[in-house]
Amino acid sequence: MKPPNTLTILFWNINKKPLLEYVVDVCKCEDVDILILAESELSSEDITDSLYVSGEPEYFDVTGNSNLLKFYSRLPRKSVVPVSDISRFSIKHIIPPLGKSILIVAAHLGSKLHQDNEEQAINAIRISRHIIEAESEVRHDRTVVIGDLNMDPFETGLIAADGFHAIMDKTIARKRHRKVDDVERSFFYNPMWSRFGDESIGPPGTYYLNKGGQKNYYWNMFDQVLIRPSLLKAYSADNLTVLTKSKNFSFLSNTNKPKPSDHLPILLTLKLGR
Repeated sequence: MKPPNTLTILFWNINKKPLLEYVVDVCKCEDVDILILAESELSSEDITDSLYVSGEPEYFDVTGNSNLLKFYSRLPRKSVVPVSDISRFSIKHIIPPLGKSILIVAAHLGSKLHQDNEEQAINAIRISRHIIEAESEVRHDRTVVIGDLNMDPFETGLIAADGFHAIMDKTIARKRHRKVDDVERSFFYNPMWSRFGDESIGPPGTYYLNKGGQKNYYWNMFDQVLIRPSLLKAYSADNLTVLTKSKNFSFLSNTNKPKPSDHLPILLTLKLGR
């Protein structure tokens, strides 16, 4: 049984597939507190009913206004406070019974099928501004971004100072910010850099596409976790997983590509302290 001051978050883009049994299996075997689904056509009633266990806290739907993201929690209802809901991202202030409060930014950003790199970078700037406003509103920056960002960690929208400003090095991230054009820009730490490639922990990425042409990465790390430096004490590399299986299901095909969804789920546990 995990300590009461920990919070486990599952994000999965299920690609409009009827994966109720898969989602429920992961939530139960990984002891998930907050479930975030992208591209889900599953009914809220089916999810909450299927996750119900007698004597345990009930899951409830706190999705809000975002059409592309579904957000479920088994925390007390007063522990999840909506801050901002726009079509491609949702910000919740999580105030757990034990431990420090955090902001969760769930995101499902625009696909490369419909946006070029410049458009994706511009949208990253827009969302970054919403995050800064939310942090000002709740008066802290203990923020985690989790979702399908549809960009790899090295792309402009992720690394630009006006974008997510997400870097690969915790030592640098702990400096909290740097000045660009005489303005302080806050860092995110991006641990997904270390999960990229076939010698990383787990699969080489979260999304696979063999598209031909001159430039073909095959594996992409579109599904990511970004962590503000003030939340790094709550984070451990052992508690971030790109899942390839649950108790009863595999999420990879016989050729080790994502299946039945085209994205692999990501699981994050934070130790929120007191």
